[in-house]
Amino acid sequence: MKQLSLMIDLSRCIGCKTCIVACRNFHGLVDYEAALPNEIPFYLRVESKREGVYPEISVNSWVVPCQHCKNALCVKACKSDAITKDPDTGIVRINKEKCSGEKDCIEACPYGVIQFNKQENYAHKCDLCFDLIHAGGTPVCVETCMTDAISFGEKQTLRQQAKDEGKEILKKMSAQSILYVHN
Repeated sequence: MKQLSLMIDLSRCIGCKTCIVACRNFHGLVDYEAALPNEIPFYLRVESKREGVYPEISVNSWVVPCQHCKNALCVKACKSDAITKDPDTGIVRINKEKCSGEKDCIEACPYGVIQFNKQENYAHKCDLCFDLIHAGGTPVCVETCMTDAISFGEKQTLRQQAKDEGKEILKKMSAQSILYVHN
């Protein structure tokens, strides 16, 4: 099976969160009139790690989307069979019409990336902009990344690209389908 993936370059990501805003807007995740701090849904987040002592401090930032796990725990936890791994792309998707709203998938996800729509009673998450990529596009986060820190493609092709560019794949972070690299 082909695995479509993202490659996140930690040496390029500056933690600006443009990808988060673009994703929220594209997918219509925010009700701007009712949105409250810390309650705004997201399909990806930016994490950071600071090292050093002032004045010599370094910050590494990286994007955390759904990892489209090889053996996704959310798929196993879903009692309504609403979550599947697409056989052609390797993308883990949620069918909101099938979702029973039991939230077992949210508890099962070790990455904390599944969201829940309380008003309509369904779980949802990043699907690498599935409809957009099937129409020949690329995920919104890739298109809007100001530093070109996010790349999209077939996982093996991205691995080769990283190797060709002299990037090191961070194996511990890249345990699933998303690749994390740095110089």
